[in-house]
Amino acid sequence: MSAQRLSIFSCDNGDASLIEAHGWVIMTDINYRAEARDAKSDALDFAPKVRNACKDDKLDIFVLTHPDEDHLGGFGEIFHLGKPDDRDADPDEGDVLILVDEIWCSEYSANPNYTTDKSKPILDEIKRRKALQGTDAGNRDGNRLKVLTAGSGSKNTLCNGIEWRLLAPNASEGNIPKAKEGEPKNSSNPASLVIQWTVTVRGRKSVFLLAGDTTVDIWERLNREMTAEQLEWDVLLTPHHCSRHSLGKKTVNNGVESFEWSDAAYDGLDHPRSGKSHIVASSRKFGQKHPPHPEARDKYRKMLARGGDVTQAVRDRFKCTAGAQGEKPGDVVFNFTASGMTLAVALAAPTIGTPTTSAAAGGGGYG
Repeated sequence: MSAQRLSIFSCDNGDASLIEAHGWVIMTDINYRAEARDAKSDALDFAPKVRNACKDDKLDIFVLTHPDEDHLGGFGEIFHLGKPDDRDADPDEGDVLILVDEIWCSEYSANPNYTTDKSKPILDEIKRRKALQGTDAGNRDGNRLKVLTAGSGSKNTLCNGIEWRLLAPNASEGNIPKAKEGEPKNSSNPASLVIQWTVTVRGRKSVFLLAGDTTVDIWERLNREMTAEQLEWDVLLTPHHCSRHSLGKKTVNNGVESFEWSDAAYDGLDHPRSGKSHIVASSRKFGQKHPPHPEARDKYRKMLARGGDVTQAVRDRFKCTAGAQGEKPGDVVFNFTASGMTLAVALAAPTIGTPTTSAAAGGGGYG
């Protein structure tokens, strides 16, 4: 029987997750770094794991939550760009690039306001595929594209045993205006795809919720409009690498800047399905630089406590792909089983950060 698992790869402040279930392989985002191929680097090379999961060097679906560089970096290092027939099946050096049968993205990613050197390759690939929609070629493996806009949050069936639900962005959130000349470019974070995946094994459901760099305003809307079932999770990948800006916002009063937590955004995210649920921060280590933000981590631990005390057992269910202070990074892997979602590979130390670390971290303009 093929693997039935969720892998959340260690890639610094960036996202890269892989679902393998019922014969399907689905990757969401990528932050592949060239230094990962250097044996002296702490950066982990997850490319072999992706390749091993992909039968015949083909990935079923690649989901791009939004076109930030830490969610699409290194795509062309692993995956083929361009016409399927142009893929080199016998390269002189390196491995055959993996063909992505279908790409999912938001309307904003299909019509971005700007590109960078890192984002241009995959955004050009999305543009190429979009031009083929409605044609026979557009239905071929390696050419397919699904542009997503959220509606009611109803479930969709990918296959027997895999369902998915798109929660954001709606049409308004996906419409990010172009910045005026000379002004900073508008962030694509509010247009991040928020997807709830449900994998069923022998009648038991396991639920994974991911959200790119979704902002506090989106979580406040989801809290108003969605049901608890639509927002629930067994594993939550923290938005924006455990930034506090998915749970609150800066305010300025009489020229004095402060930060205000949002109870509504917290409530939108606070839907663990059980006392065995986990939260994963795909980020660097907790410390002086934000994100990840220790105060946000404390909020997420509180969710895991489900109204009780934040004990060591609760802390153990908050994982960080960078590892604890002084430890090496590590992927976080869960199995989809008849008993639900179970942790397959734990990090070396269960505790992420310490009270001393949190106190030293302070505020932070970015976190």
